[in-house]
Amino acid sequence: MINEERPYILMFRIFENKTREERLCEKYTRLMQRAYKMALIDKEKSDQLNSRAQKILAELHRMDCQLVDDSK
Repeated sequence: MINEERPYILMFRIFENKTREERLCEKYTRLMQRAYKMALIDKEKSDQLNSRAQKILAELHRMDCQLVDDSK
């Protein structure tokens, strides 16, 4: 059975402001994806992207963000 309220919830979610933690998590994810793809082409550029992503992750840890998975 499909929940008919669900599409409306998702539709109106685009109008809500994202928290700083959500924006940083998305930025971290995008950087890690780019670093992974770039590793096949240019290792140095991949390392730079990975370094930027790790700085964002450290900031998220400092903020005690609940969106970060601590399992390593």
